[in-house]
Amino acid sequence: MKNIVVTISLLATLVSHAQPGWNWPEGEAMYKQAQEKQAYYKVLMGQDKYEMALVQLKWLYDNNANLNPSIYIDGVKCVETVMKSIEDKVRIAQLQDSALWMYDARIGYFGNEASVMDRKAHTAFKYHYKNPSRYPLLIELYDKALDLNGAGISNFNLTPPMLIAKYAYERKLEEMPREKVLDIHSTLSNIIDEKERAGKSMKDTRDKIDAFLSSIDGLISCDYIKNQLVPRLEENPDDLNTAKKIFSYSLQAKCSDQPYFMLAAETVGRFEPSYKLAEVLGNKWYNAKEYSKALAQFTTASALADKDQDAFEALMGQAKSAAKLGQKSKARSFARNALNKKPGAKEPYNLIGNLYFSSASECNEGKSRVLDRASYLAAYDMYKKAGNTAQMASSEGQFPSISEIFEEGYEEGQMIQTSCWISESVKLRRRP
Repeated sequence: MKNIVVTISLLATLVSHAQPGWNWPEGEAMYKQAQEKQAYYKVLMGQDKYEMALVQLKWLYDNNANLNPSIYIDGVKCVETVMKSIEDKVRIAQLQDSALWMYDARIGYFGNEASVMDRKAHTAFKYHYKNPSRYPLLIELYDKALDLNGAGISNFNLTPPMLIAKYAYERKLEEMPREKVLDIHSTLSNIIDEKERAGKSMKDTRDKIDAFLSSIDGLISCDYIKNQLVPRLEENPDDLNTAKKIFSYSLQAKCSDQPYFMLAAETVGRFEPSYKLAEVLGNKWYNAKEYSKALAQFTTASALADKDQDAFEALMGQAKSAAKLGQKSKARSFARNALNKKPGAKEPYNLIGNLYFSSASECNEGKSRVLDRASYLAAYDMYKKAGNTAQMASSEGQFPSISEIFEEGYEEGQMIQTSCWISESVKLRRRP
């Protein structure tokens, strides 16, 4: 006991010299007592006597509540440690309420509301996420935490509000109507977007909140999007927030085949261009046979791609779109650029082979039967690199015959030049 008294006295002396940031009582007796209480609870924590430490902290809360933020930080630590060792549910509930009160007191005396609320919301979630009667409290706390912190909120606090929104909506709590669930998802998505723009990897978190949203039966429907959201965007085509909702919810509700999906996506793309969005739009326009629009979107995607695989996909989108538009030389150029991003890929070679095979008639000059079939020789070489044996056989069937080669004075194996836009040298071979 003597050693403890000495330790407390020493600590109190040290603390008395650490004035900056500490607000001790003015009266000498209270000043000394507060020092002793502060030093004593620290000793008790060091000895794992957290219940006893709480007694000393309570005195400080009652008599020197503005002493220092540390008394509230340590108070929460004591409470959570004590709760691990007891089973009395009433006592646990009292301790939980005490911990949440400590966060409020810390904010009241020392400010820093955003950071402390970030912690308080998560602590409350740990305590009460299985207790529907406390959902209104959790909803209120997360509303405040998200509003105060925005993209500065901790990553660990992004999935809890979506989970609570799901639980509260499914239990038909008046605090969680459909619109609020969707607004929470939208807020969280925007925060994740901002964190990703800052270079953070957020895919797992995004997948989780999207999964929570998708798992709520009947929350989002194509009719809801069409009747409630689309009119807003039609009234104000620059309403980015509504456009982002329509885009996201259409994917969730599988309404991406609806015209309003493209309207919303293009609005988002104008304000917040991204590789993924441009790729989605490119594929949509391509499947709709709007090849000029598809080419424009794939061109945007190519410019925004920061990974070789993404660049490859965008370039192949450009190549396929240009091919559909009859821009064969440009399509080949895109395909060759795609090979630079993904050497050895089969798809670019196959596309170039198709371009060559389909160009035989337009490249036919009618002066030489051998040279007029050179396009098929070039197509065969591309199909071979692509591993497309069926098209290799089709091309081979169009090679010049041995008699045609002989009659025109050519020899098998010599190099000949293809005509028109293809303009490549190929090895002369005969039809089987």
